[in-house]
Amino acid sequence: MKKFKNPITADFKILHLEDLEDLRTQMKNDLLSLGVEATIIEAEDVATALKKIETEKIDFIISDWNLPDGTGFDFLKKVRAIGKFDKVPFIMCTTISEVSNMLDAVSNGANEFITKPWELDELEEKFSTTYSSFYE
Repeated sequence: MKKFKNPITADFKILHLEDLEDLRTQMKNDLLSLGVEATIIEAEDVATALKKIETEKIDFIISDWNLPDGTGFDFLKKVRAIGKFDKVPFIMCTTISEVSNMLDAVSNGANEFITKPWELDELEEKFSTTYSSFYE
């Protein structure tokens, strides 16, 4: 398990945009098992996620690609257009494994890309690398 130089506690807020409740629960449990004790703010669609970023201080974003009202890619572009979110760490998490989608996401500001179903060691590597590059 990754040890973070700066412990990730409840005042650190992660927005998790995922339409499937089971995957939201799995992500929360997996992050907890990695020692990430952050507050997880959940959104099941792009509209809800956009409302959450207006009202919450968000420190990190994990987003699905395919959503009922749009795509995580569109959400990424909207988030990056908002000044206070242009540098917030962003991991795209999806079943889509097309290299062109990954390249589009990275070129538009995604920091990492995780393919579902993820393995815990992959989540640990991608989350810790992204977190460390911003917060340690």
